[in-house]
Amino acid sequence: MRAIDFVWETRREAVEEELKALLGVDELDIKDRKYFQQRNAAAKLAIENMSVEEKTVMEQELEARKAQGNPENIQR
Repeated sequence: MRAIDFVWETRREAVEEELKALLGVDELDIKDRKYFQQRNAAAKLAIENMSVEEKTVMEQELEARKAQGNPENIQR
């Protein structure tokens, strides 16, 4: 699992705020192609904007997820 995918899954609100900024909108339309086209860029920005402490926690959570595997609802 990549960090940007993990952030999308676990910190979606932060990623969606970055998406709104990237797309220049107040509300997101999940049916808009741009929503998915810019998702990775928004997740990367969300990671870049985390504090050192937040990044450390996120990296620890990501490593734990990699060791344990994805939960059943993600494994589909």
